Amino acid sequence: MEAHANLCLVLEIDEHVAEVAAQAGSVEFNLGRDDRNDFVVGGEFASRRHARIIREHKDFYLVDFSTNGTYVQTEDEQVTHVHRGKLKLWGEGWISLGEPLNLGQPIHYRRA
Repeated sequence: MEAHANLCLVLEIDEHVAEVAAQAGSVEFNLGRDDRNDFVVGGEFASRRHARIIREHKDFYLVDFSTNGTYVQTEDEQVTHVHRGKLKLWGEGWISLGEPLNLGQPIHYRRA
């Protein structure tokens, strides 16, 4: 078994904590306003099916499907606006669905 087969990504907002488990094989973890998502968020700028976190090999990626895009701040404090694209999530940082990090209630992410 590969050493990175049990990696996971932890998402936290207020008291809501979720782990994106990463067993061998594909991982799809959906974020958005709709109750059918794996991680449900509020916010008027978040779409019903806003984004998805996927795992490719040992890395996690955020894939945005939304109208307003997703803002991601990585551990080096760089902020990227992802709009209908894909971004590698590394280290730890913040994700804001549909609005800049300083305006919304961002989701904290970290590798575990």
